[in-house]
This record gives sequence, C-alpha cells and structure tokens, in this order.
Amino acid sequence: MKLTTEQREAIRCNEDLILTACPGSGKTRVIISKLLRVIDEVRDTPRAVACITYTNTAVHEIEGRLRHHIQPGDDAYYDICTIHSFCLNHIFRPFCHLIKGFKRGFKVLTPECPEFEEHVTAVCKRHGRHDLNYRDFEEFTQLRVSLDGNPVGAGIDRGALKPEVAREYWKQIREAGFIDFANIIYYSFLLLKKRPEILSYISSKFAWILVDEFQDTTDLQVEILTLIAKAGHTKFLLVGDPFQSIFRFAGARPDLADAFAGRIGARCDMQLSGNFRSSKPIVAHANLLLPRNPPMVAVGRAKCYTEVPAWRHGTSAFQVMTDEFLPALEGLGIPIGEAAILAPTWDSLFPLGRRLREYGVSIVGPGARPYRKARQFSQLAEHLCGFLMEPRPDAIGSIERALFNSLLDVTGRAHFDIFSYAGRTAVYRLLAVAKELYKAHFGAISWLEQASRAVSQVLIEEGYISPAEQDIFPLSVEEMKADMRNNNVDLANLTIDELGIYASPDSALKLATLHNAKGREYEAVALIDLHDNRIPHYYARTAEDVEEAKRLFYVGITRAKRFLMYVTDDSKRRNGPSRFLRKENGIGVC
Repeated sequence: MKLTTEQREAIRCNEDLILTACPGSGKTRVIISKLLRVIDEVRDTPRAVACITYTNTAVHEIEGRLRHHIQPGDDAYYDICTIHSFCLNHIFRPFCHLIKGFKRGFKVLTPECPEFEEHVTAVCKRHGRHDLNYRDFEEFTQLRVSLDGNPVGAGIDRGALKPEVAREYWKQIREAGFIDFANIIYYSFLLLKKRPEILSYISSKFAWILVDEFQDTTDLQVEILTLIAKAGHTKFLLVGDPFQSIFRFAGARPDLADAFAGRIGARCDMQLSGNFRSSKPIVAHANLLLPRNPPMVAVGRAKCYTEVPAWRHGTSAFQVMTDEFLPALEGLGIPIGEAAILAPTWDSLFPLGRRLREYGVSIVGPGARPYRKARQFSQLAEHLCGFLMEPRPDAIGSIERALFNSLLDVTGRAHFDIFSYAGRTAVYRLLAVAKELYKAHFGAISWLEQASRAVSQVLIEEGYISPAEQDIFPLSVEEMKADMRNNNVDLANLTIDELGIYASPDSALKLATLHNAKGREYEAVALIDLHDNRIPHYYARTAEDVEEAKRLFYVGITRAKRFLMYVTDDSKRRNGPSRFLRKENGIGVC
C-alpha cells in the first residue's frame, strides 16, 4: 500500500497515539495498514486486535479492504466492529448472567424493531403523551446513561423527555427481555469497573485497540477504554478530528480526546494534513471556515479541478436543484449517482425527495423508499433485486447480512451459520429463485408476492424458519403495498429495478443529512437549507452549540470532491442565509 510520510510515521509508532486526521486524509488506509502490522505481531498467539469504528458502513468498508491483504486464518486475530458491538460481544453477552434481570438472556432492542415503537408508545401513554411523531421516538433513540447511571440525552436537556419517563421505559423493556444500546454500554462499563477478572480478561485478549472517529466517542465509552488502558496490557491508536466532532447530542465532545491522551500518556504530536478527496477551491473554503495548523492541503487527484463553490438562491430547493444543480452535473459530465444533496435535518429532505422522484430522478434517501425500511421482507428483497440488476461478487455479503437480519427479526434468533458454507448455499438458492421469478414477472409487485412465498419455502427447507412462520414474508409484502398506496406509488408500473436501486444505489442521486453523510464522499454536493435558523439551528443558544453547527457545516463542505453548491431559498418567510455563508463568520459567499 502506497503511503505518505505522515501516514508511514503514524503506522510505525509503537506507542499509544492519538492521530489527528483532516478530511480525506487517508485515515482508513492508515488504520488498515496498522491492522496488518499488528496482526503480524499477534499471529499464532492467544491475543487479538480490535478495530472500533463509528458505523456498520465503516465496519464493512474496512473489512472489505482488509481482506485483500490478510493471510488465510487471520480473521481469528482481529475484530472490526462498532463500540456497541465490541461491548456486546466481548463484555456484556459473555458476562450478562452476572447482572440481575439478564440471567436468562436478552434481545437487543433497536429503533427498527416493531417492539421499540410499542414500548415507547405504551410508556408515553401512561404519562399523558399521545399522537407521537418521529421526533418523539427520536428522543428515545438518543437516550444515554451517564457515568452515575442517570438518563441523559438531547430530549432530556431540552425538557422534552423527563428522566422518570426514561427510567420507566428502560424498566419496561428490561422486564420484556430487551436491552438497548445505551444500557449495553453502561452495563459493560459496570462489569469492567466492578469485576477485575473481566477487565483482566479483556485487556489480556486485545494487544491493540484501534479506534476510528475518536472525536465521536462519548464520556462513558472513554471510561471503558481508560479502564482497559490502565490494566496495562493493551496499546491504542486513536484516529480522529476535533473539527469533525458533530455528535454532541449523542454525548461526544472534542475535548475528550485530549483528556484521554493525558490519562494514558498517549502521544498527540502527529497529524495527517493532506486531503486526497477535494479540489483546491473546496479545501480553501474549508480552511476559511475552520483554519488548521498546519493548513489542510489538496494533494489528491481532485486538486486539479478549478470549479469554485457557488451560492444559489431560489424560490425552493427543488427549483434550484432542477434549474441549477442537475444541469450543472450534466455540463460537467458528473453522473447523477456520484452526486448528493445534503441538509442539516431530515425535514427538508423528505418533501424534496418525493418531488424529485415524481420529477423522474432516481434517488436514494428520505422520500425515496416508498415503504417502511423496517418491513420484514423489504431489505432482503432489495438486495436480491440489486444482485439481479448488477451481479457483483461483493453483493453476496450484503445479501447474507440482509438475510441474517431478516431471520433475526422473524425468529428472534441469531443464525450466525448464515455466514458459513451452509448459509452461502442457502443464499445461492435464494438467488436462483429470484432469477427465475425475474424472468416470469416484469412488475415489482407480482415479483414481491411470488418471491416472498418462494423465499419462505427455501428457508423452511434449509431449516431457518418453521412452517408456522411461512406467512410472515407474504404479510410483510402486503404491508409494503399498503405503504406504497399511502405514498401514491403507481403499483402497476413499479419495476424490479426500482426495488434493487436501494441495495445498489450507484446510479441514483443520494439524499442525506449532514450527520449521516459523515465519512462519505461525492463528486458533487449540494448543501441545501443553509438558513440561519437551520444551521445553526434555532435550538443553538450557546457558543458551544454554534461551534458544533460550524463543524457540521465543515463536514458538509468536505464531502465534495469537485463541485460544491450552497443553496438557500424563499420557502419560508424568515429564511435568511446562514451566518457561515457570510464574510464575518464563514466563507464569504454572501
């Protein structure tokens, strides 16, 4: 792997290190190179390496790239996971029998589970809250546990969610046999803190722990890492960027990295300052917004592009997209699948997504999927259709993960053998069935109806579901059809390719929030809804709130490789350009 001098020095460092990495600096390459180096150290020993990153998408990216370089059998010596998966699989699951209430096992409650909505609704109803909207449910997804065991989160900070309601919710799901992500972290912390033998086991098991996006680590997660570090058997490489710390609502703070470094004596004197992603004009705008020392420098293929980021104002975001952004993509020869529309919140993306879809633009994101993603057959069907559209070998892994999640939802059991030879055989049987039905059914609805039954039959024959569960996928299809009717979808003309685009979105325009776009990159980006009550949000009342909003805007700018458009509009009477677009506080385009 070709490395810069900065990258090579970081990889060769054999001490605890906090590495500051600017956007597009090749930090994933550094992490993979470091993984390969330390796997060599632990190979043929009882020890292993953990690589902790922020999202499952990042996990899959690192896993996919690492597999091109490792030796057969090396997967026994590393675990690439999120912090929640690390705590769940290595701390909580093996030792949960030591905690009252979990002696008989548990199920993880995610926001996608239908039980999540049921429990939240029941608890809120007892406290006089009815007709909940997505913001109400979001308050529960953002709940965290403080170091002293109390509920904290954005909803509690704003007074929208009372601590006693949060405690009652946790009590209710625990009695129902569930645990959420917040409590997985908290109970893992307690197990390490109160059980020295568990801490000794974890620190002895992992020779190295590599942490990606360290600026997004919360105080409780930092305490877990500190306990492991102080046990004295584990070394750390922590990669992050305080300028991209944008998850304070989830408990992340940019100052935690420096505090952690001081507690474990880690080095903090190395940086990655070369940006391989963006053009010089885009990097110049990012440096205007948040100057770095040393400055971020464009060093990649895109450094030769000369398009200067532009500000456009219109009657609506849709009007600017159709009159300005999409024609600009065509003029520059940028495929629509390599472009994205990013916004501070979902609010402005949902209506825009629907209008773009009606306009004939293929999109992935809010307003694109005309049914609920949580429908039990939806993701498996999408990935099967995606493979029919583009039969890539790497798509098999995605189908396996979709099948694993669907079976977990249907049966309540984790079928890890999906990832074995027997599971791969079942996947190829499903693909054969999907392909035969594809030849016979041109319409998506008839394909879904037949495929749900055929897939159920294959899974019964393979022993993954029982005959009593054979109607679950067909019922899920009926729910998907009802969702689509409610969204005014023309069911008669819906194609199989349109289903597959959600699994293989390379040819579709991406819509995402700035938070969800973190870690991604696009040839062209339109930043919409850049108004002063949106970024910073009208909730931003302190200097710290405003600084985080500036970092969020910075993340949006640095997603773009070649072309960047800032968009404001007159859709609301009080709309005014964000202060970050102005000369006195930001990039000076207006």
